Amino acid sequence: MDTKMLFFDIDGTLITEEDRKMPDSTREALHLAHKRGHLLFINTGRTKKSLPKELLNMGFDGYICGCGTHIFLRGEELLAARLSNSLCKEVAKEVRSHHVPVFYEASDAIYMDREMPELEKWEEVARSTFQIEGRDIEEVLASDSLVYDKLLIILKEKETRQALLEYLSRHFVCIDRLHHMYEVVQKDYSKATGIQFICDYLGGKKENCYVFGDSENDRAMLEAVPNSVAMGNAEQAVKDICSYVTTPIREDGIYRAMKHFDLI
Repeated sequence: MDTKMLFFDIDGTLITEEDRKMPDSTREALHLAHKRGHLLFINTGRTKKSLPKELLNMGFDGYICGCGTHIFLRGEELLAARLSNSLCKEVAKEVRSHHVPVFYEASDAIYMDREMPELEKWEEVARSTFQIEGRDIEEVLASDSLVYDKLLIILKEKETRQALLEYLSRHFVCIDRLHHMYEVVQKDYSKATGIQFICDYLGGKKENCYVFGDSENDRAMLEAVPNSVAMGNAEQAVKDICSYVTTPIREDGIYRAMKHFDLI
C-alpha cells in the first residue's frame, strides 16, 4: 500500500504540556491529512483509558497505546500484551517498600498506592494528567485477575533509584523521562514495535510512515522510520535523531511539518 501512515505522540506534540490544549492549526492539519486519504494513528505511552476524550472523538484510524502493548485499528483491538497478575503483585509490593510516588497504568484504570508519599498531590496530578480518578492498587493485590500494563514512577533519591531500577529492569525497560520520572514498559514492546505491527498488518512500508514526537519515550519510534519529526519544543537529544525539526507546538509545529512533507 502507498497510503501514508502518520503516527503522533500526544503530550507536547498534539496537545500542550501546560494546559492540555490542541492548537487550532494542529486540528486543521489532521483534518486535511485525513481528507487526502492518509491514515492517522496515536502512538503513546498512555493506556487507552487515559487518552484525552478530544482525541477519541477526532476520527483517528487507530491507537497504539501503552508503548506498543495495546493496538487498536478502527475500533478493533488487534494486540493486547498483558502482565501476569502474580508479577503485578510482586512489583507493586517491591515498589511500595521503597515509598515512592507511582502510577500503575492499566488499559481500564490508573491505580495508585494509598501508602505513597504526598498522596493528595499525586491524586491531583493523576486527575490533571490522565483526566480520571485513580483507583487503589489494593484492588490488584486482592485480586486473582486484575493487572496493569506499565508504570510511571518518580525516583528522586539516588540510592533508591539505583536499587529500584535494577529490580525493575529484570522485567521492564525503564525510560528516563527526566525530572526524576521514569516510564516503565514491558520488554519487547515499544512505540516502534507498534508501528511495525501496523505496517505488517496493513502491508505498509516504513518509507511511507511519518512520526511526530518530542520526548525520550518517542526515541524508539523516531529512529524506526526515515521520516521523523521533532517538535521545536523537543529535547535536544530528540532533535538530533530526527530527519526534520519543526517549530514548537504552539507555533503551528504540526501544520508546518505536514506542509514540509507535502502531507497536506
